[in-house]
Amino acid sequence: ETYGLLVIGRKESAVGYITGNHVEIVRDFTSGIHGKHKAGGQSQKRYERLIEEGEKRFYRRISEEVNELFLKIEDLQGIFIGGPGPSKEKFVNDESLDYRLRDKILDVVDLGYGGTEGIRALIEKIKKKISNVKFIREKEVVQGFLKEISTESGLAAYGLKEVEKALTMGAVKKLILSEKLDIYQLKIECSNCGHKESRIARELELNKVELSIQEESCPKCSSSTYNLVNTVSIIEELGSIAETMNTDVILISPETEEGEMLYSTFGGIVAILRFKLTY
Repeated sequence: ETYGLLVIGRKESAVGYITGNHVEIVRDFTSGIHGKHKAGGQSQKRYERLIEEGEKRFYRRISEEVNELFLKIEDLQGIFIGGPGPSKEKFVNDESLDYRLRDKILDVVDLGYGGTEGIRALIEKIKKKISNVKFIREKEVVQGFLKEISTESGLAAYGLKEVEKALTMGAVKKLILSEKLDIYQLKIECSNCGHKESRIARELELNKVELSIQEESCPKCSSSTYNLVNTVSIIEELGSIAETMNTDVILISPETEEGEMLYSTFGGIVAILRFKLTY
């Protein structure tokens, strides 16, 4: 999940994004706007008007860059805006930001810094909020699955075999997996006759199962060339199938009630379907 980061200051601004623990500062801006003018009368008013016009041009320059950058990010979950003083509110009220991005503004935060230093300060302030947003979205996803189950719509699947079959048929709209999953798929192949087999094992059992395979012969031709060719986590295996089927993959933390239910009741592997399956 990616969140846009925007720090607006009267003299310095910066734009970036955060994906997981990776932070990218894309661009910083300087306005060239001077400080307060000490003269009075008409000269003062004219100077203040020029400053105001300069600010508006600055905000619109930032908006152009932000629109171009953030509209390209497909998984943009929201935007956090921060900065010192009233500049950030002026920027938001200027309405030069694309309406699709304005709808994604999650919070406007007071900071002591502008520019790239402000990006770092903004991240510290929003860490908890990002976690809360993530948990809320995860809860909504699990509740959507439970609704399909309770209404008996036929648009829900759960368990490894059922979900994997639905995936390969292109029937899965959303693949929902628990982050707590510790299941691996072991792929075995006979180099003599080409017989293939796959087995499932939990992480704690992996070493024992792998050693057991080394002592086995091919069940088809009895050759001793029966080898383990690949071990992959179920999350990775199902995720790669989902990618080829244009299926959304959503990982759910076990830290919420819904997340724990997903794992304990449904084994941590469920799906919302595009259409009903007929077996």
